[in-house]
Amino acid sequence: MPTVYHMVHYRRFDPESSGLQGGTLEGLCRSALGHVDTSGVTLWQRIQDRFHDLADVAERQVLLNKVVDLSDAVFGEMCLFQKQDFQALLEMQASKVQLSDITTAEIYNLAERAAPNNAKFIRGLCYWLVIGNHLFFIKTQSMTAQILNSYMDWLLKIRTSALHANATFALQAEFDRTQVTGDIGDITRLKVSGKSASPITVMAGDEQKPGKSVSTSRTVTDRAFYTETARKFAEIIFGRERTNALVDSLGPNEFLAVEAAVKVRGKRTVESREKLRQLAEDLADLTDDKVQIEGKDGKLSDEDAILRTRMPFNQPHSGSSILEFDNVADQLQVVYSRFVQDGKIEA
Repeated sequence: MPTVYHMVHYRRFDPESSGLQGGTLEGLCRSALGHVDTSGVTLWQRIQDRFHDLADVAERQVLLNKVVDLSDAVFGEMCLFQKQDFQALLEMQASKVQLSDITTAEIYNLAERAAPNNAKFIRGLCYWLVIGNHLFFIKTQSMTAQILNSYMDWLLKIRTSALHANATFALQAEFDRTQVTGDIGDITRLKVSGKSASPITVMAGDEQKPGKSVSTSRTVTDRAFYTETARKFAEIIFGRERTNALVDSLGPNEFLAVEAAVKVRGKRTVESREKLRQLAEDLADLTDDKVQIEGKDGKLSDEDAILRTRMPFNQPHSGSSILEFDNVADQLQVVYSRFVQDGKIEA
């Protein structure tokens, strides 16, 4: 059976921050899905009530499709789609077309098709597993961690009343404590690196000493921008005409790159230190590539600081964007067991 590797992301739910005493995210999910409507039917059996509108310009919706109680876990599959959506097609029937006064070319036609009746184009999938307060998930295409968080918030607080409507719901990324040994102190530098990544560096200035305010300059973002994003920056600096000429001159093995830095100047505060640590954790949502951190008392020099791992998953056929539901459930439980055994998380 063909397989494909995906990053398994980890999040931790803090029940105390939600005002939940003695409960778990796993219990909240069961409570929400066991919600009974006026006809006495639970949410498990009401798929139409599991649609969540993201209320964005693209009119995207999320559906919790397959969802199952595994006795010691809850496992689900989410689908992302748009209300009105078209798929671009390349029609492989050649024709000769006069494109200008001097050019006649053989081309394929571009077309768009709507999904068949009673069907939607899937723009992203998310498979998630909750054990206790531990959440593991993989995402494909346009699905994001923020969408998963938004759906869970809606499910627990609005679709049902598993959580109070005014409660705080947050899923927190974690550092891998087997890699980030000890306390590295206040984070001073972040770096994202990988073969497919645009390098991102985030730096902070000198440590503020107790009882003093120290003027510092810290780089919030230092990033290499490639291709289309780089082109926008180049147009600001050189103008569109010069930028177009530069792009046209590039060879087959060249690409446009622009380095940009955004800095915050002033006196460093406790809030800014905490924000930088939060930003380090937020990078888990921004990239699947390696995140490295440095602190005033130590650093992680070579491994990924974020708690996550890559795993193989079965596909129904080669090239499929869909994964085998049962296999994903098994693999995510394997990751949970490994993390517990390796001391990365507590059961």
